[in-house]
Amino acid sequence: MSAVCSGLKARGFALLEVLIASAVIATIAAGSSVLLSMAIHASRRSRVQTIATMLAAEKLEQLRSLTWTHVTTGGPAISLPVSDLTTDLSNDPATDDGPGLLTSPGGTLTSNVVGYVDYLDADGRWIGHGASPPAPAVYIRRWAVHPLVSDPDNMLVLEVVAGTRGPQGGLLSDMVRLVTVEARK
Repeated sequence: MSAVCSGLKARGFALLEVLIASAVIATIAAGSSVLLSMAIHASRRSRVQTIATMLAAEKLEQLRSLTWTHVTTGGPAISLPVSDLTTDLSNDPATDDGPGLLTSPGGTLTSNVVGYVDYLDADGRWIGHGASPPAPAVYIRRWAVHPLVSDPDNMLVLEVVAGTRGPQGGLLSDMVRLVTVEARK
């Protein structure tokens, strides 16, 4: 009879071990799901930041490619400043009916100012420009052009912000900002 009783006790103890092991596994699984959720969120945010940075760098390069130089004319080497004052970079491809490198009006980095903003889809493809974003717009890109205070005739400050579109068409906190100074050559 003692062999039968000891067998029953052993089975009951195995059941308790299974319950404890199940509780440990459930706890580990719950913790892992939180970590997995955090990793997915971080991966998505990283992707958005990377695309926004690439879009801002692209616009900065477009601005830098506009004419901003000195031209030397005949005679005793007279140097005249030459600037692109007509290219519209808010269109794709760029057109010749825009502000070029003219000084930007105030607020071009914080609001959608025509001529200083364009909209892109989730893959970074240009889909429009204007005061309000089209429905499929995911990214907003804004820029500003200002003369450098210490040498306004020969130095420009170029700024670009890019980020995802917010509920009212504004930029969200995942915005990136790139700034450079361009000198006349």
